[in-house]
Amino acid sequence: MIAISLFVAWGLFLVWFSMDSWYFRQVDRSRQEFQHPDGKTIPGETPKLLVGNLMQVYRAKNHLSAYLWFHEQFGEIVQIFWMWRQQISITNYHASRHILVDNQKNYSKFPPNSLIQRLYGHSVLTNDGEDWKRHRLLLNEVFSKQRVADFHDILVDYTERLATKWQRSIQESGGSAQLNIYPELTALFLDLIGQISIGKDFAALEGEADELLDRLKYVLHQSTRPVHQFAKWWQNLPLPSNRKLRQAFAAIDDWLYELIRQRKEISEASIPPSSNVLDLLLQATNSVEGEVQRLTEREVRDNLLAILLNGHETVATSVSLTLYLLAQNPEKLARAQAEIDRIAAKDNGKFTKAGLSALDYLHSVIIESLRLRPPVAGMQRISSDRDILAGWSIPARQAVGITLMPLHQNPEYFGERPEQFHPERYLDRDLTVTSVNVENATPSQRQCPFKRLLTLEREDSNSRTQTGVCLPLTFGDGARRCLGEHLAMYEMKVALAVLLYHFDFQIAPNFEAELELGKFGLFLTNFPKGGIEMVIKYRIH
Repeated sequence: MIAISLFVAWGLFLVWFSMDSWYFRQVDRSRQEFQHPDGKTIPGETPKLLVGNLMQVYRAKNHLSAYLWFHEQFGEIVQIFWMWRQQISITNYHASRHILVDNQKNYSKFPPNSLIQRLYGHSVLTNDGEDWKRHRLLLNEVFSKQRVADFHDILVDYTERLATKWQRSIQESGGSAQLNIYPELTALFLDLIGQISIGKDFAALEGEADELLDRLKYVLHQSTRPVHQFAKWWQNLPLPSNRKLRQAFAAIDDWLYELIRQRKEISEASIPPSSNVLDLLLQATNSVEGEVQRLTEREVRDNLLAILLNGHETVATSVSLTLYLLAQNPEKLARAQAEIDRIAAKDNGKFTKAGLSALDYLHSVIIESLRLRPPVAGMQRISSDRDILAGWSIPARQAVGITLMPLHQNPEYFGERPEQFHPERYLDRDLTVTSVNVENATPSQRQCPFKRLLTLEREDSNSRTQTGVCLPLTFGDGARRCLGEHLAMYEMKVALAVLLYHFDFQIAPNFEAELELGKFGLFLTNFPKGGIEMVIKYRIH
Protein backbone atom coordinates (compact mmCIF):
# COMPACT_ATOMS: atom_id res chain seq x y z
CA MET A 1 0.00 0.00 0.00
CA ILE A 2 2.84 2.36 0.90
CA ALA A 3 4.60 1.44 -2.33
CA ILE A 4 1.49 2.26 -4.38
CA SER A 5 1.10 5.60 -2.59
CA LEU A 6 4.74 6.44 -3.23
CA PHE A 7 4.36 5.44 -6.88
CA VAL A 8 1.28 7.69 -7.28
CA ALA A 9 3.00 10.57 -5.47
CA TRP A 10 6.08 10.15 -7.67
CA GLY A 11 3.88 10.10 -10.77
CA LEU A 12 2.06 13.26 -9.73
CA PHE A 13 5.37 14.95 -9.01
CA LEU A 14 6.65 14.07 -12.49
CA VAL A 15 3.47 15.42 -14.09
CA TRP A 16 3.72 18.64 -12.09
CA PHE A 17 7.44 18.99 -12.84
CA SER A 18 6.88 18.42 -16.57
CA MET A 19 4.07 20.97 -16.72
CA ASP A 20 6.06 23.46 -14.68
CA SER A 21 9.10 23.07 -16.92
CA TRP A 22 7.05 23.33 -20.13
CA TYR A 23 5.03 26.33 -18.99
CA PHE A 24 7.89 28.47 -17.74
CA ARG A 25 9.97 27.62 -20.81
CA GLN A 26 7.09 29.16 -22.77
CA VAL A 27 7.16 32.21 -20.49
CA ASP A 28 10.93 32.64 -20.88
CA ARG A 29 10.71 32.15 -24.65
CA SER A 30 7.97 34.77 -24.87
CA ARG A 31 10.00 37.29 -22.91
CA GLN A 32 13.11 36.69 -24.99
CA GLU A 33 11.18 37.49 -28.16
CA PHE A 34 11.07 41.14 -27.07
CA GLN A 35 14.27 43.05 -27.57
CA HIS A 36 15.26 46.54 -26.50
CA PRO A 37 18.41 48.49 -27.46
CA ASP A 38 19.15 48.97 -23.75
CA GLY A 39 19.09 45.21 -23.19
CA LYS A 40 16.12 45.46 -20.82
CA THR A 41 13.70 42.63 -20.17
CA ILE A 42 10.07 43.49 -20.80
CA PRO A 43 8.44 44.11 -17.39
CA GLY A 44 5.52 42.20 -15.96
CA GLU A 45 4.18 40.28 -12.98
CA THR A 46 5.54 36.74 -12.62
CA PRO A 47 2.79 34.40 -13.88
CA LYS A 48 1.43 31.42 -11.98
CA LEU A 49 1.67 27.90 -13.36
CA LEU A 50 -0.77 27.41 -16.27
CA VAL A 51 -3.14 30.25 -15.25
CA GLY A 52 -0.59 33.03 -15.77
CA ASN A 53 -1.94 36.36 -14.44
CA LEU A 54 -5.53 35.39 -15.19
CA MET A 55 -6.62 34.70 -11.60
CA GLN A 56 -5.06 37.95 -10.43
CA VAL A 57 -7.75 39.75 -12.45
CA TYR A 58 -10.67 37.31 -12.15
CA ARG A 59 -10.33 36.86 -8.38
CA ALA A 60 -10.02 40.57 -7.65
CA LYS A 61 -12.94 42.41 -6.10
CA ASN A 62 -12.68 44.88 -8.97
CA HIS A 63 -11.41 43.43 -12.26
CA LEU A 64 -10.70 46.83 -13.82
CA SER A 65 -8.53 47.96 -10.90
CA ALA A 66 -6.63 44.67 -11.04
CA TYR A 67 -6.10 45.10 -14.78
CA LEU A 68 -4.86 48.69 -14.39
CA TRP A 69 -2.55 47.61 -11.55
CA PHE A 70 -0.09 46.12 -14.06
CA HIS A 71 0.54 49.57 -15.54
CA GLU A 72 0.66 51.23 -12.13
CA GLN A 73 3.46 48.85 -11.17
CA PHE A 74 5.40 48.40 -14.41
CA GLY A 75 4.84 51.48 -16.56
CA GLU A 76 3.68 52.17 -20.12
CA ILE A 77 4.41 48.74 -21.58
CA VAL A 78 3.88 45.46 -19.71
CA GLN A 79 3.54 41.77 -20.48
CA ILE A 80 0.46 39.98 -19.15
CA PHE A 81 -0.12 36.21 -19.36
CA TRP A 82 -3.67 34.94 -19.84
CA MET A 83 -3.05 31.27 -19.03
CA TRP A 84 -0.45 30.24 -21.67
CA ARG A 85 -1.25 33.14 -23.99
CA GLN A 86 0.58 36.38 -23.44
CA GLN A 87 -0.31 39.94 -24.39
CA ILE A 88 1.56 43.21 -24.45
CA SER A 89 -0.45 46.06 -22.93
CA ILE A 90 0.61 49.62 -23.70
CA THR A 91 -0.34 53.13 -22.55
CA ASN A 92 2.17 54.97 -24.74
CA TYR A 93 0.53 57.50 -27.07
CA HIS A 94 3.15 57.32 -29.82
CA ALA A 95 2.95 53.53 -29.89
CA SER A 96 -0.87 53.67 -29.94
CA ARG A 97 -0.84 56.01 -32.93
CA HIS A 98 1.68 53.74 -34.63
CA ILE A 99 -0.64 50.74 -34.21
CA LEU A 100 -3.92 52.45 -35.10
CA VAL A 101 -2.78 54.86 -37.80
CA ASP A 102 0.81 54.84 -39.04
CA ASN A 103 1.30 51.08 -39.39
CA GLN A 104 -2.32 49.95 -39.19
CA LYS A 105 -1.88 47.48 -42.07
CA ASN A 106 0.36 45.42 -39.80
CA TYR A 107 -2.28 45.14 -37.07
CA SER A 108 -5.51 43.21 -37.47
CA LYS A 109 -8.32 43.05 -34.97
CA PHE A 110 -7.76 40.45 -32.27
CA PRO A 111 -9.84 37.37 -33.22
CA PRO A 112 -12.94 36.92 -31.05
CA ASN A 113 -13.61 33.71 -29.15
CA SER A 114 -15.72 31.03 -30.81
CA LEU A 115 -19.02 32.13 -29.21
CA ILE A 116 -18.61 35.74 -30.27
CA GLN A 117 -17.62 34.61 -33.77
CA ARG A 118 -20.73 32.43 -33.96
CA LEU A 119 -22.92 35.27 -32.70
CA TYR A 120 -21.68 38.02 -35.04
CA GLY A 121 -20.54 35.81 -37.92
CA HIS A 122 -18.75 37.75 -40.63
CA SER A 123 -19.86 41.24 -39.66
CA VAL A 124 -17.81 44.41 -39.95
CA LEU A 125 -16.88 43.94 -36.26
CA THR A 126 -15.30 40.52 -36.72
CA ASN A 127 -14.11 40.56 -40.34
CA ASP A 128 -10.66 41.26 -41.68
CA GLY A 129 -9.13 41.63 -45.11
CA GLU A 130 -11.12 42.32 -48.29
CA ASP A 131 -14.45 41.28 -46.78
CA TRP A 132 -14.00 43.82 -44.00
CA LYS A 133 -13.15 46.56 -46.52
CA ARG A 134 -16.31 45.82 -48.50
CA HIS A 135 -18.50 45.80 -45.39
CA ARG A 136 -16.89 48.99 -44.11
CA LEU A 137 -17.49 50.84 -47.37
CA LEU A 138 -21.13 49.80 -47.40
CA LEU A 139 -21.77 50.62 -43.75
CA ASN A 140 -19.92 53.96 -43.81
CA GLU A 141 -22.88 55.37 -45.73
CA VAL A 142 -25.37 53.77 -43.32
CA PHE A 143 -23.71 55.58 -40.38
CA SER A 144 -22.80 58.84 -42.11
CA LYS A 145 -23.52 62.12 -40.32
CA GLN A 146 -26.44 62.82 -42.63
CA ARG A 147 -28.05 59.41 -42.03
CA VAL A 148 -27.60 59.75 -38.28
CA ALA A 149 -29.19 63.22 -38.32
CA ASP A 150 -32.27 61.64 -39.98
CA PHE A 151 -32.96 59.90 -36.63
CA HIS A 152 -33.03 63.20 -34.73
CA ASP A 153 -36.77 63.27 -34.01
CA ILE A 154 -36.75 59.64 -32.80
CA LEU A 155 -33.89 60.36 -30.40
CA VAL A 156 -35.57 63.44 -28.96
CA ASP A 157 -38.96 61.70 -28.66
CA TYR A 158 -37.62 58.69 -26.74
CA THR A 159 -35.51 60.82 -24.40
CA GLU A 160 -38.60 62.93 -23.66
CA ARG A 161 -40.41 59.69 -22.76
CA LEU A 162 -37.71 58.94 -20.18
CA ALA A 163 -37.97 62.53 -18.91
CA THR A 164 -41.73 62.09 -18.46
CA LYS A 165 -41.13 58.86 -16.55
CA TRP A 166 -38.63 60.57 -14.24
CA GLN A 167 -40.97 63.52 -13.74
CA ARG A 168 -43.68 61.14 -12.49
CA SER A 169 -41.18 59.60 -10.05
CA ILE A 170 -40.32 63.07 -8.74
CA GLN A 171 -43.98 63.99 -8.28
CA GLU A 172 -44.65 60.73 -6.44
CA SER A 173 -41.63 61.37 -4.18
CA GLY A 174 -42.63 64.92 -3.30
CA GLY A 175 -40.14 67.14 -5.12
CA SER A 176 -37.07 64.97 -5.70
CA ALA A 177 -36.35 61.33 -6.44
CA GLN A 178 -33.34 59.11 -5.86
CA LEU A 179 -32.84 56.90 -8.91
CA ASN A 180 -30.28 54.49 -10.26
CA ILE A 181 -30.05 56.18 -13.65
CA TYR A 182 -27.79 53.57 -15.34
CA PRO A 183 -30.39 50.81 -15.91
CA GLU A 184 -32.92 53.47 -16.93
CA LEU A 185 -30.54 54.89 -19.53
CA THR A 186 -29.60 51.39 -20.71
CA ALA A 187 -33.31 50.73 -21.32
CA LEU A 188 -33.62 54.03 -23.20
CA PHE A 189 -30.76 53.31 -25.58
CA LEU A 190 -31.87 49.72 -26.08
CA ASP A 191 -35.28 50.96 -27.19
CA LEU A 192 -33.64 53.58 -29.36
CA ILE A 193 -31.32 51.16 -31.16
CA GLY A 194 -34.28 48.83 -31.74
CA GLN A 195 -36.37 51.64 -33.25
CA ILE A 196 -33.48 52.96 -35.34
CA SER A 197 -32.35 49.51 -36.51
CA ILE A 198 -35.56 47.57 -37.14
CA GLY A 199 -38.35 50.11 -36.66
CA LYS A 200 -39.47 48.49 -33.42
CA ASP A 201 -38.32 49.07 -29.85
CA PHE A 202 -37.98 46.41 -27.16
CA ALA A 203 -40.34 48.15 -24.68
CA ALA A 204 -37.45 48.23 -22.21
CA LEU A 205 -38.50 51.63 -20.85
CA GLU A 206 -41.85 50.09 -19.92
CA GLY A 207 -40.06 47.25 -18.15
CA GLU A 208 -41.42 44.51 -20.37
CA ALA A 209 -39.35 41.32 -20.48
CA ASP A 210 -38.33 40.04 -23.90
CA GLU A 211 -37.44 36.37 -24.30
CA LEU A 212 -35.15 37.08 -27.23
CA LEU A 213 -33.18 39.63 -25.21
CA ASP A 214 -32.78 37.07 -22.44
CA ARG A 215 -31.33 34.62 -24.97
CA LEU A 216 -28.93 37.24 -26.33
CA LYS A 217 -27.81 38.18 -22.82
CA TYR A 218 -27.23 34.52 -22.02
CA VAL A 219 -24.95 34.08 -25.05
CA LEU A 220 -23.01 37.24 -24.20
CA HIS A 221 -22.67 36.17 -20.57
CA GLN A 222 -21.38 32.74 -21.60
CA SER A 223 -18.91 34.35 -24.00
CA THR A 224 -17.16 36.11 -21.09
CA ARG A 225 -16.49 32.88 -19.21
CA PRO A 226 -12.80 31.89 -19.22
CA VAL A 227 -13.58 28.40 -20.57
CA HIS A 228 -14.94 29.93 -23.78
CA GLN A 229 -12.12 32.46 -23.95
CA PHE A 230 -9.43 29.79 -24.10
CA ALA A 231 -11.06 26.53 -25.22
CA LYS A 232 -13.10 26.03 -28.42
CA TRP A 233 -13.88 22.41 -27.56
CA TRP A 234 -15.75 23.31 -24.36
CA GLN A 235 -19.01 24.17 -26.13
CA ASN A 236 -19.12 20.66 -27.65
CA LEU A 237 -19.41 18.98 -24.26
CA PRO A 238 -22.87 17.55 -23.36
CA LEU A 239 -23.56 20.17 -20.68
CA PRO A 240 -26.90 21.85 -19.86
CA SER A 241 -25.30 25.26 -20.47
CA ASN A 242 -24.21 24.21 -23.96
CA ARG A 243 -27.65 22.82 -24.78
CA LYS A 244 -29.13 26.16 -23.70
CA LEU A 245 -26.58 27.91 -25.92
CA ARG A 246 -27.64 25.91 -28.98
CA GLN A 247 -31.29 26.70 -28.31
CA ALA A 248 -30.46 30.39 -27.91
CA PHE A 249 -28.55 30.52 -31.19
CA ALA A 250 -31.39 28.77 -33.03
CA ALA A 251 -33.98 31.22 -31.67
CA ILE A 252 -31.77 34.22 -32.52
CA ASP A 253 -31.22 33.04 -36.08
CA ASP A 254 -34.93 32.29 -36.62
CA TRP A 255 -35.90 35.76 -35.39
CA LEU A 256 -33.31 37.60 -37.49
CA TYR A 257 -33.97 35.75 -40.73
CA GLU A 258 -37.73 36.16 -40.33
CA LEU A 259 -37.22 39.87 -39.76
CA ILE A 260 -35.10 40.13 -42.91
CA ARG A 261 -37.60 38.09 -44.92
CA GLN A 262 -40.48 40.34 -43.90
CA ARG A 263 -38.59 43.49 -44.88
CA LYS A 264 -37.53 42.03 -48.22
CA GLU A 265 -41.12 41.09 -49.05
CA ILE A 266 -42.19 44.74 -48.84
CA SER A 267 -41.84 46.24 -52.28
CA GLU A 268 -39.14 48.89 -52.62
CA ALA A 269 -41.72 51.43 -53.66
CA SER A 270 -43.45 51.19 -50.30
CA ILE A 271 -40.30 51.45 -48.18
CA PRO A 272 -39.65 55.03 -47.07
CA PRO A 273 -36.04 56.00 -47.88
CA SER A 274 -33.70 55.48 -44.94
CA SER A 275 -36.58 54.28 -42.76
CA ASN A 276 -34.30 52.22 -40.51
CA VAL A 277 -30.89 50.56 -40.47
CA LEU A 278 -32.20 47.20 -41.70
CA ASP A 279 -33.67 48.88 -44.78
CA LEU A 280 -30.36 50.66 -45.36
CA LEU A 281 -28.45 47.37 -45.06
CA LEU A 282 -30.74 45.73 -47.60
CA GLN A 283 -30.39 48.69 -49.96
CA ALA A 284 -26.63 49.16 -49.50
CA THR A 285 -24.65 48.65 -52.71
CA ASN A 286 -21.07 49.04 -53.77
CA SER A 287 -19.83 49.11 -57.36
CA VAL A 288 -16.59 47.19 -58.01
CA GLU A 289 -15.31 47.17 -61.62
CA GLY A 290 -18.81 47.93 -62.85
CA GLU A 291 -20.43 45.13 -60.82
CA VAL A 292 -22.98 46.19 -58.22
CA GLN A 293 -22.44 44.30 -54.96
CA ARG A 294 -24.95 43.95 -52.15
CA LEU A 295 -24.67 42.37 -48.73
CA THR A 296 -25.83 38.77 -48.70
CA GLU A 297 -28.69 37.74 -46.42
CA ARG A 298 -26.17 36.19 -44.02
CA GLU A 299 -24.09 39.38 -44.02
CA VAL A 300 -27.18 41.49 -43.34
CA ARG A 301 -28.01 39.17 -40.44
CA ASP A 302 -24.49 39.42 -38.97
CA ASN A 303 -24.19 43.20 -39.27
CA LEU A 304 -27.72 43.84 -38.03
CA LEU A 305 -27.11 41.84 -34.87
CA ALA A 306 -23.76 43.54 -34.30
CA ILE A 307 -25.49 46.93 -34.54
CA LEU A 308 -28.34 45.90 -32.23
CA LEU A 309 -26.11 44.52 -29.50
CA ASN A 310 -23.08 46.80 -29.54
CA GLY A 311 -23.40 50.41 -28.61
CA HIS A 312 -26.46 50.82 -26.41
CA GLU A 313 -24.68 49.76 -23.20
CA THR A 314 -21.56 51.83 -23.87
CA VAL A 315 -23.66 54.91 -24.72
CA ALA A 316 -25.69 54.40 -21.52
CA THR A 317 -22.43 54.13 -19.57
CA SER A 318 -21.10 57.34 -21.11
CA VAL A 319 -24.26 59.38 -20.48
CA SER A 320 -24.52 58.06 -16.89
CA LEU A 321 -20.90 58.89 -16.13
CA THR A 322 -21.15 62.30 -17.80
CA LEU A 323 -24.08 63.22 -15.55
CA TYR A 324 -22.11 61.88 -12.57
CA LEU A 325 -19.04 63.98 -13.46
CA LEU A 326 -21.20 67.08 -13.94
CA ALA A 327 -22.88 66.51 -10.57
CA GLN A 328 -19.39 66.28 -9.02
CA ASN A 329 -18.60 69.66 -10.55
CA PRO A 330 -21.62 71.96 -9.98
CA GLU A 331 -20.02 74.93 -11.79
CA LYS A 332 -19.60 72.79 -14.94
CA LEU A 333 -23.17 71.55 -14.58
CA ALA A 334 -24.47 75.13 -14.31
CA ARG A 335 -22.49 76.21 -17.38
CA ALA A 336 -23.80 73.28 -19.45
CA GLN A 337 -27.39 73.96 -18.39
CA ALA A 338 -27.09 77.69 -19.12
CA GLU A 339 -25.96 76.91 -22.67
CA ILE A 340 -28.77 74.35 -23.14
CA ASP A 341 -31.39 76.77 -21.75
CA ARG A 342 -30.20 79.51 -24.09
CA ILE A 343 -30.40 77.29 -27.19
CA ALA A 344 -33.75 75.72 -26.20
CA ALA A 345 -35.29 79.15 -25.55
CA LYS A 346 -34.77 80.07 -29.21
CA ASP A 347 -37.03 77.17 -30.27
CA ASN A 348 -39.67 77.28 -27.53
CA GLY A 349 -38.04 74.58 -25.41
CA LYS A 350 -37.43 72.25 -28.34
CA PHE A 351 -34.15 70.85 -29.62
CA THR A 352 -33.67 71.14 -33.36
CA LYS A 353 -30.78 69.80 -35.40
CA ALA A 354 -29.37 73.30 -35.73
CA GLY A 355 -29.79 73.97 -32.01
CA LEU A 356 -28.05 70.74 -31.12
CA SER A 357 -25.03 71.58 -33.29
CA ALA A 358 -24.69 74.91 -31.43
CA LEU A 359 -24.12 73.22 -28.04
CA ASP A 360 -20.35 73.68 -28.05
CA TYR A 361 -19.77 73.44 -24.31
CA LEU A 362 -21.90 70.28 -24.07
CA HIS A 363 -19.84 68.80 -26.89
CA SER A 364 -16.67 69.53 -24.92
CA VAL A 365 -18.27 67.97 -21.82
CA ILE A 366 -18.90 64.74 -23.75
CA ILE A 367 -15.35 64.58 -25.13
CA GLU A 368 -13.88 65.18 -21.67
CA SER A 369 -16.11 62.49 -20.15
CA LEU A 370 -15.06 60.01 -22.85
CA ARG A 371 -11.44 60.83 -22.04
CA LEU A 372 -11.63 60.62 -18.26
CA ARG A 373 -14.11 57.73 -17.95
CA PRO A 374 -14.07 55.84 -21.27
CA PRO A 375 -16.77 53.17 -21.67
CA VAL A 376 -14.19 51.06 -23.49
CA ALA A 377 -11.29 49.86 -21.35
CA GLY A 378 -9.06 49.20 -24.31
CA MET A 379 -8.54 47.86 -27.82
CA GLN A 380 -6.82 44.67 -28.89
CA ARG A 381 -4.81 44.07 -32.04
CA ILE A 382 -2.52 41.33 -33.32
CA SER A 383 0.60 41.99 -35.38
CA SER A 384 1.19 40.40 -38.79
CA ASP A 385 4.95 41.00 -38.90
CA ARG A 386 7.69 42.11 -36.56
CA ASP A 387 7.54 45.74 -35.51
CA ILE A 388 9.01 48.32 -33.14
CA LEU A 389 6.79 49.68 -30.35
CA ALA A 390 8.10 52.29 -27.93
CA GLY A 391 11.62 51.02 -28.58
CA TRP A 392 10.71 47.36 -28.15
CA SER A 393 11.07 44.91 -31.03
CA ILE A 394 7.96 42.71 -31.00
CA PRO A 395 7.39 39.46 -32.93
CA ALA A 396 4.81 38.59 -35.55
CA ARG A 397 1.45 37.24 -34.30
CA GLN A 398 1.80 39.25 -31.12
CA ALA A 399 -1.33 40.28 -29.22
CA VAL A 400 -1.18 43.94 -28.26
CA GLY A 401 -3.67 45.80 -26.07
CA ILE A 402 -4.07 49.58 -25.76
CA THR A 403 -5.28 50.47 -22.25
CA LEU A 404 -7.13 53.77 -22.32
CA MET A 405 -7.60 55.12 -18.79
CA PRO A 406 -3.92 55.55 -17.86
CA LEU A 407 -3.13 56.60 -21.44
CA HIS A 408 -5.76 59.37 -21.25
CA GLN A 409 -4.20 60.81 -18.10
CA ASN A 410 -0.84 61.69 -19.59
CA PRO A 411 -0.29 65.49 -19.24
CA GLU A 412 2.03 65.48 -22.25
CA TYR A 413 -0.99 64.97 -24.51
CA PHE A 414 -3.99 66.18 -22.48
CA GLY A 415 -2.73 69.32 -20.79
CA GLU A 416 -2.56 70.32 -17.16
CA ARG A 417 -4.29 68.29 -14.45
CA PRO A 418 -5.41 65.46 -16.78
CA GLU A 419 -6.91 63.59 -13.82
CA GLN A 420 -9.51 66.34 -13.40
CA PHE A 421 -12.81 66.83 -15.24
CA HIS A 422 -12.14 69.98 -17.22
CA PRO A 423 -14.24 70.31 -20.41
CA GLU A 424 -12.65 73.70 -21.09
CA ARG A 425 -9.56 71.91 -22.39
CA TYR A 426 -11.64 71.08 -25.48
CA LEU A 427 -13.43 74.41 -25.84
CA ASP A 428 -12.72 76.86 -28.67
CA ARG A 429 -11.15 74.04 -30.60
CA ASP A 430 -10.48 73.52 -34.29
CA LEU A 431 -11.41 69.93 -35.09
CA THR A 432 -10.41 70.06 -38.74
CA VAL A 433 -8.01 67.31 -39.78
CA THR A 434 -4.64 68.92 -40.38
CA SER A 435 -1.57 67.41 -42.00
CA VAL A 436 1.31 68.60 -39.86
CA ASN A 437 4.86 68.88 -41.14
CA VAL A 438 6.71 67.65 -38.06
CA GLU A 439 9.94 69.42 -38.98
CA ASN A 440 8.19 72.81 -39.14
CA ALA A 441 5.72 72.13 -36.33
CA THR A 442 5.42 74.30 -33.26
CA PRO A 443 6.43 72.82 -29.87
CA SER A 444 2.77 72.34 -28.96
CA GLN A 445 2.18 70.47 -32.24
CA ARG A 446 5.13 68.20 -31.62
CA GLN A 447 3.60 67.25 -28.28
CA CYS A 448 0.59 65.74 -30.02
CA PRO A 449 1.44 62.72 -32.18
CA PHE A 450 -1.94 62.95 -33.95
CA LYS A 451 -2.58 64.97 -37.06
CA ARG A 452 -5.79 66.09 -35.35
CA LEU A 453 -4.61 69.07 -33.35
CA LEU A 454 -6.79 71.10 -31.04
CA THR A 455 -5.44 74.60 -30.53
CA LEU A 456 -6.66 75.89 -27.20
CA GLU A 457 -6.39 79.26 -25.51
CA ARG A 458 -7.26 78.92 -21.85
CA GLU A 459 -7.38 81.50 -19.07
CA ASP A 460 -5.63 79.93 -16.08
CA SER A 461 -5.32 81.39 -12.58
CA ASN A 462 -1.61 82.00 -13.20
CA SER A 463 -1.26 82.91 -16.86
CA ARG A 464 -2.81 82.67 -20.29
CA THR A 465 -1.21 79.87 -22.34
CA GLN A 466 -1.64 78.22 -25.73
CA THR A 467 -1.49 74.41 -25.61
CA GLY A 468 -1.92 71.52 -28.02
CA VAL A 469 -4.44 68.98 -26.67
CA CYS A 470 -5.17 65.59 -28.23
CA LEU A 471 -8.53 63.98 -28.76
CA PRO A 472 -9.11 60.87 -26.63
CA LEU A 473 -8.83 57.46 -28.27
CA THR A 474 -12.17 56.22 -26.97
CA PHE A 475 -13.44 55.61 -30.52
CA GLY A 476 -10.06 54.38 -31.71
CA ASP A 477 -8.44 55.89 -34.79
CA GLY A 478 -7.35 54.99 -38.28
CA ALA A 479 -9.24 52.74 -40.67
CA ARG A 480 -10.91 50.82 -37.85
CA ARG A 481 -12.13 53.90 -36.01
CA CYS A 482 -15.52 53.07 -34.45
CA LEU A 483 -18.17 52.82 -37.16
CA GLY A 484 -20.90 54.00 -34.81
CA GLU A 485 -19.07 57.12 -33.58
CA HIS A 486 -21.42 59.62 -35.26
CA LEU A 487 -24.50 57.83 -33.94
CA ALA A 488 -23.07 57.49 -30.42
CA MET A 489 -22.08 61.17 -30.23
CA TYR A 490 -25.47 62.29 -31.55
CA GLU A 491 -27.32 60.02 -29.11
CA MET A 492 -25.27 61.32 -26.18
CA LYS A 493 -25.75 64.95 -27.15
CA VAL A 494 -29.54 64.61 -27.54
CA ALA A 495 -29.97 62.65 -24.30
CA LEU A 496 -27.82 65.00 -22.24
CA ALA A 497 -29.40 68.14 -23.71
CA VAL A 498 -32.95 66.95 -22.97
CA LEU A 499 -32.22 65.58 -19.50
CA LEU A 500 -30.12 68.55 -18.37
CA TYR A 501 -32.83 70.89 -19.63
CA HIS A 502 -35.50 69.15 -17.53
CA PHE A 503 -33.58 68.07 -14.42
CA ASP A 504 -31.01 69.04 -11.82
CA PHE A 505 -28.68 66.22 -10.76
CA GLN A 506 -26.94 65.56 -7.45
CA ILE A 507 -24.99 62.50 -6.41
CA ALA A 508 -26.93 60.37 -3.91
CA PRO A 509 -25.67 60.56 -0.31
CA ASN A 510 -22.68 58.28 0.43
CA PHE A 511 -22.55 57.07 -3.18
CA GLU A 512 -19.34 56.81 -5.18
CA ALA A 513 -19.25 55.42 -8.74
CA GLU A 514 -17.03 52.40 -9.32
CA LEU A 515 -16.02 51.36 -12.83
CA GLU A 516 -15.70 47.67 -13.60
CA LEU A 517 -14.66 45.58 -16.59
CA GLY A 518 -17.59 44.38 -18.68
CA LYS A 519 -17.48 42.13 -21.73
CA PHE A 520 -14.23 40.29 -22.44
CA GLY A 521 -15.38 38.77 -25.73
CA LEU A 522 -15.32 41.39 -28.49
CA PHE A 523 -14.35 44.55 -26.61
CA LEU A 524 -12.91 45.25 -23.21
CA THR A 525 -15.71 47.48 -21.93
CA ASN A 526 -16.25 49.39 -18.70
CA PHE A 527 -19.52 49.81 -16.87
CA PRO A 528 -20.52 51.44 -13.55
CA LYS A 529 -20.62 48.64 -11.01
CA GLY A 530 -23.78 49.06 -8.97
CA GLY A 531 -25.05 51.72 -11.38
CA ILE A 532 -25.15 55.48 -10.79
CA GLU A 533 -27.30 56.65 -7.89
CA MET A 534 -28.51 60.23 -8.34
CA VAL A 535 -30.99 62.59 -6.69
CA ILE A 536 -32.89 64.42 -9.41
CA LYS A 537 -35.21 67.43 -9.27
CA TYR A 538 -37.41 68.86 -11.97
CA ARG A 539 -36.38 72.26 -13.33
CA ILE A 540 -39.06 74.89 -13.94
CA HIS A 541 -38.52 77.07 -17.01
